[in-house]
Amino acid sequence: MKKSLVALAALALVGAASAQSSVMLYGVLDADIAHFSQGGLSKTMLTSSGNSGSLLGFRGTEDLGGGLSANFWLESTLLSDTGSGLGGGLTFNRRSTVSLASDFGEIRLGRDYTPSFVNHYVFDPFLLSGPGAGSNITLGGGANGVAGGNAATAVRANNSIQYLWGFNPNAIAAIGSGVYAQLMYAFPENVSGTPALGQYTGGRLGYANGPVNAAISYAQSKGTPYAADVGRGYSTYKEFNLAGSYRFGLGQLMAHVGTNNSDAAGTKYTHWGLGATINAGPGYIPIAFNSIKQNNATSDGADQIAVGYVYALSKRTVLYGTLAHIHNKNNGTYTFSGSNGGNNPGLQTAFGGGMSFGNGTGYAVGLRTSF
Repeated sequence: MKKSLVALAALALVGAASAQSSVMLYGVLDADIAHFSQGGLSKTMLTSSGNSGSLLGFRGTEDLGGGLSANFWLESTLLSDTGSGLGGGLTFNRRSTVSLASDFGEIRLGRDYTPSFVNHYVFDPFLLSGPGAGSNITLGGGANGVAGGNAATAVRANNSIQYLWGFNPNAIAAIGSGVYAQLMYAFPENVSGTPALGQYTGGRLGYANGPVNAAISYAQSKGTPYAADVGRGYSTYKEFNLAGSYRFGLGQLMAHVGTNNSDAAGTKYTHWGLGATINAGPGYIPIAFNSIKQNNATSDGADQIAVGYVYALSKRTVLYGTLAHIHNKNNGTYTFSGSNGGNNPGLQTAFGGGMSFGNGTGYAVGLRTSF
């Protein structure tokens, strides 16, 4: 009898612990057939992440009581065309964080998206994926590979500490509820007396209610120096962006504007874009126009227009197609840069330095499913 009572008590404790904690395995698999042509070169490929980043992840939450929770998130890039991770092996390069959350917000530590990046993603109808990704323009071309931005922190930052308000605990800090905010500082972890490469300080403030969502972001970071800054070992990169969207019966309208600048002459990049998602049967039509201009002697820049269709087979699975065209102006060096390790044909390595990449066209047809 006593043994039975002990066993029942143990089961009760296990059940209580399980009820207070949750761990989830999740993922996305996206594969497409894509073709790219630019500057007299072309490439056809079976690639990954044409509609959304392929990934494999684990996340969990433990209820500590009193409205306090402990959380973790581990997420790895997955290349569906080869079965490997970015660089060959699975690493948690997309996100690796641990946090404490309560009614007073969330404190998060680790590798995560930077506040200055999130507006690029949220207000792009193509969610920065495939041939139509707005990041081909807003985060492409230019010096350091990212239109005047700091390549080390243009998307994510290592060694970061964040404060988040207005988001669900342990969620992606994309769209909050009501007034939302995200503040981040990333430690450069440099030895004293050496350049603080990788240091990042940035924030994002937004408002989302019903059909309206708008957010503004600003950040400064220290990265690979321009020639004018070689003596001190880094350049200071300053990024500003403002974006908004409005959802209505037929779909959603989006717009964004921003600048990337540094202390070196001729390194200011101004970008803007308009986009929409139009409801169409069991899916939607994404369409976008993005433009960028550099304040150098020749006013280098580029425009991109893209259109697609995403057809929902179920809540988890879609078929999609995308067509995009890039028009480089003057000595513009913008091309299809892809994302998440996919949809990058690598054409930029074949173009001559200081020469315009010319016009380019890309299209993709693919399948995405999630679990």
